[in-house]
Amino acid sequence: MEPSRPLSGVLDEHVADLLLRERTAIGDLRALVARGHLGDDPERALATALEDLEGLFLLVVVGEFNAGKSTLVNALLGATVMREGVTPTTDRVTLVVHGPEATSEELSAEFARVTHPADRLRALALVDTPGTNAVIAKHQLLTEKFVPRADLVLFVTSSDRPFTESERGFLERIAGWGKKVAIVINKADLFEGAEARTEVHDFVLAHARDVLERTPDVFDVAARAAMRARTAGDAAALEASGLPALERYLAEKVDVDRVRLKLDAGLGVALHVAEEALATIEAQRALLRDDRRTLDDVDRQQGQWAKDLKREGRAYVDRVKTVLLEVERRGEVFFDDTVQLGKLLTLMRPEKVRAAFEARVLRGAAGEIDTAVAALSDWFVERTLQQWEDVVGFVAERRKAGEERTIGEVGGRFHYDRAALIGSLRERAHGVLDGFDTDGEARRVAEALQAGVVQTGLMQVGGLGLGAAAVAIVSTAAWDVTGIAAGLTVMGLGLLVLPHRRRTAKRRLHEQMQELRDGLERGLGGQIDEEITAAADRLGNAIAPYTRFVRTELERLEEVAAEASALHDRLTALRAEVARLERTDAPA
Repeated sequence: MEPSRPLSGVLDEHVADLLLRERTAIGDLRALVARGHLGDDPERALATALEDLEGLFLLVVVGEFNAGKSTLVNALLGATVMREGVTPTTDRVTLVVHGPEATSEELSAEFARVTHPADRLRALALVDTPGTNAVIAKHQLLTEKFVPRADLVLFVTSSDRPFTESERGFLERIAGWGKKVAIVINKADLFEGAEARTEVHDFVLAHARDVLERTPDVFDVAARAAMRARTAGDAAALEASGLPALERYLAEKVDVDRVRLKLDAGLGVALHVAEEALATIEAQRALLRDDRRTLDDVDRQQGQWAKDLKREGRAYVDRVKTVLLEVERRGEVFFDDTVQLGKLLTLMRPEKVRAAFEARVLRGAAGEIDTAVAALSDWFVERTLQQWEDVVGFVAERRKAGEERTIGEVGGRFHYDRAALIGSLRERAHGVLDGFDTDGEARRVAEALQAGVVQTGLMQVGGLGLGAAAVAIVSTAAWDVTGIAAGLTVMGLGLLVLPHRRRTAKRRLHEQMQELRDGLERGLGGQIDEEITAAADRLGNAIAPYTRFVRTELERLEEVAAEASALHDRLTALRAEVARLERTDAPA
């Protein structure tokens, strides 16, 4: 195997162009991930992929605890470089590179660097990873974190427990990165005959093919026996260990297919990130589409709420008008009974007529009107409060919908921005509910209703109350009619005038009552409309920040999704082009 050199230094014009286009595509994807706030981890993976394009060829050895990874690494290097044992001995990712002498350096709690003068390391860097499925959970996380950097993954399983369910799951995650994978069935010397060896080999091959969706290269190796044979100089025993077959395979991949694998490795990482980005974007869009449907429902409910309030409010206004209709009916009966010749003496005493009018016609009318207006204001406050409670329910529903999806699915910044807006809306809605002074709001609405009537020019309510003011207007009819009737009677014209005056009194009472009813309907009805509009505006303003977020985020995500899809297509086409590279494109 030739010494490893930077990739750009060993390429012909065609492959150099491929490398340039790949670097450009990965850079564009990295910029999109950053601009789209799709997470820091994908951006770091892409940055690393760009760096690794010019780095050493990385052979990453992975597998479960006690599969014999460290032993295999030592056998490949022909020296005891890594510690071996029945307990987890590799607790960090260890990069093994060529050096004039054997050294070991702990770079961090997660990473170590080892140098060794083995010739094999001139062409590649070998990475030993902590065992997966061990009691130390962070070991598996470290291993999974480093897998995306691999140009070739050597997946080690053990002949005494080949391809366990947890190994299947780990291989599925490796496959998600699109990595080239070769499988080693270690401890092959434990087989009791060729038949058992073939059975396990075929079992591992079949299951790995199902996971990877392609046929992997599978090697039966007895790493510990290979070390003994190499130390003893026993060529036959070394060949029987299966290690030389694996070494020849690696030599071919590094010497002949290195360029292809290096390019493919970077594209595999980029495609994985692009697919995750598209999935994240779609999860965000799906959540926002749900939000938009919910907001549309809120808009429809708001519209229906306003219609219902106007309809129900009219019924309350009709209650006030009904009081006045009843006053008019009693007034007509009063005039029929009072304005007649048989009661001339009574008519000549206006104070007595007025007292009778108040007792028979106006009895309780002021209280009934004020009660109806109070009921109107109480009803309006209750319905407004219920609408705010519905908003709180909406917020709780949308927050739950967001929390049911993981941050990874919907994207970090998106998740937090959305949660912050919904949280703010929830606080505002709860603040309204918690600080809602029902009695005080009812008084305010009642005063606003009275003010609405005043604005019609119908009456000056002042401190009287709407009912008292209305009754004051009604009572003027009695003064006018009885005063005129009494004067005319004294002059001896009562016989002719009283019937006419009775009709006039009834007509004027009707006109005044109709004007009063119309004015109250305009004043009360108009003020109800204003209160509905104001309440709807308050609610709309509370929801507006999130409504804007949903609208603008959907527009943004449409653009990001289109760009991510186009980049995915570019990367897929590049990978197909890399797969078609002739071996002559590789360095000689």
